[in-house]
Amino acid sequence: MSERSPWDKLPELERAAEEFGPAARWPYVEESLNEVRVVYTDLDGTMMGPMGNFVLNIRREYTLRPASVLVETLKRGVDVVPVSGRSGRQLRETARVLGMRNYISELGVEMVYDLGEKVVMNAGALGEGCADIWEAIASSGAADFILSRYAKRIEYHTPWSDFRDCTPLFRGLVDVEEVNRILDEGFPGLVLVDNGVLPRVSPTLEVHELRAYHLMPKGVSKEMAAAEDMRLRGFERSQAIAIGDSEADLALAGEVGAFFLVRNGLYSNPHLIPLVSGLDNVIVTGGFLNEGWAEAVELAVLGRRP
Repeated sequence: MSERSPWDKLPELERAAEEFGPAARWPYVEESLNEVRVVYTDLDGTMMGPMGNFVLNIRREYTLRPASVLVETLKRGVDVVPVSGRSGRQLRETARVLGMRNYISELGVEMVYDLGEKVVMNAGALGEGCADIWEAIASSGAADFILSRYAKRIEYHTPWSDFRDCTPLFRGLVDVEEVNRILDEGFPGLVLVDNGVLPRVSPTLEVHELRAYHLMPKGVSKEMAAAEDMRLRGFERSQAIAIGDSEADLALAGEVGAFFLVRNGLYSNPHLIPLVSGLDNVIVTGGFLNEGWAEAVELAVLGRRP
């Protein structure tokens, strides 16, 4: 059997994936790229396979394809930069083990260089004078308010929520627009951000799907951090690509020459189809999870044809 997915159920999603796939879009997108110097990549649901495992594919078979693609990319001097909701502490070990040195954590709050030798903090609406973003959010009472108002619908994403440095991390299913309207009234400067589907269940919640949510300062995002990194290091848009699986990742398309949405990202977020349709530089990979990630890098960096 060719690549299949637990999301692979609806013909309209299959049609959309083909319409936005490499065969249809890559020839046009390729023309806008120069030699790629930086790859901004989400980790969970994108660069990683099931359970955050780099060497398991969606069928839970061991594969060296993502690892061999990463090694060849690094050998060419291309910087592979994780842009993740994970904390800086979590990302440091992942980056170190996989041979990467620079990363953007907590959805853009931290920009880390040389495994922590230099850290640039983005406090957004909390202001440059904010000395402790975590404490500022915790003391606002916004997290407790959300947990209380949406009981049985949202909870801390334990145990990963215990390893945060800047932004509280939740799981559940809520109307983000509704939550943010309430935050605007009572907790200005803060926003709840949807970071995609979680492939798990929670016995303590009464929801049909789990998504990851970050409570963070307004004016901070993955795409803004990537744009600032490109400015600081002199990368042109045509020299940058990004890969992801969520709406928070898709916003990177406005800053880079090409954005690759791994196939499971489209299937988990069908509401993104109109957005993808209007973004000519977005390609939906044929592969899922880490094999979709490898496919994107093979196309844009290693020059392998679809």
